[in-house]
Amino acid sequence: MTENSPTLRDLQRQETFERLYETALAEFHRVGVDAARVSEICRLARVAKGTFFFHFPTKDHVLLERQRRLSKAMAERIERELADVPDAKAFLGQLIDIVLSEHQAIGDLELVRLINLAIVRQGGTQRLSVQHTAFGNALTRQIRHLQQQGVLRKGIDATKLAEPLRCSRYQPSGVAVPLVTTVGCALWFERRVCRWVSRFSHLKGRNGRGAPPPPRRGPPGARPI
Repeated sequence: MTENSPTLRDLQRQETFERLYETALAEFHRVGVDAARVSEICRLARVAKGTFFFHFPTKDHVLLERQRRLSKAMAERIERELADVPDAKAFLGQLIDIVLSEHQAIGDLELVRLINLAIVRQGGTQRLSVQHTAFGNALTRQIRHLQQQGVLRKGIDATKLAEPLRCSRYQPSGVAVPLVTTVGCALWFERRVCRWVSRFSHLKGRNGRGAPPPPRRGPPGARPI
């Protein structure tokens, strides 16, 4: 056993964590988050009530763990599937597919809504920022890569470019309730993404020349980015 290998106690603690997590999610699906009782979750998971609170201070923290895993899954797919896209349109199109499919894989739209409300209650916009999620970090890295390849405009911080894409997953009001879980909301997300492409990409036509930038809408005298 190496110095960094997990001990038997570490493995047992992780197994208990996973059992509680899966049991809590199943109970949330069955009766809803508000109606789910910690005592019933512990009975089903065969642990003492104090063990639940050792791993999850509140039911919100079960939802935060689900969000962390969702963010990690999207990040892994971004790194794996978007590394060699030919242009910004392909990048954004595949990004839409990743976000949609991973949210829909949760299988419970109400749970998706409650997950993001838990984020607001427990940490607000800080937890949702690009720098604080695996999804945001992976998105920033891929945008930086596209800048280096000349697909996206250089001279603009990749984190600032990633932020409007991340926010496009949520309602215009800024409330962290994903819009990407229905067809109509997915179309809204896609329109936001297309505007992002038109502002920040160097798309090339069939003749290899850069396409002229689209006219910018805005107040008189506004300067393009």
